[in-house]
Amino acid sequence: MDSWAESDISYPSLNADTPNKQEPAQEMQASGFVPTYMDKGGNLVIGDALTAQHMNFILCDLYRKYTAALARIETLEGGQ
Repeated sequence: MDSWAESDISYPSLNADTPNKQEPAQEMQASGFVPTYMDKGGNLVIGDALTAQHMNFILCDLYRKYTAALARIETLEGGQ
């Protein structure tokens, strides 16, 4: 399931190729993603646009960290 995460794929689009992964802005990473919500006055507040490219980047990063953690655990347990 994690092999797709390492694939860099671009999709041809009208103005430029669209990548399957894109790192979220540093501001988003520092404070997290703002959700869409209703404020106390009942007004709809639109949150951050979280794209598929952002999600793919985040999942790829998590899979890499998971794989590295498994390798460390195997080393600590005396595996190969």
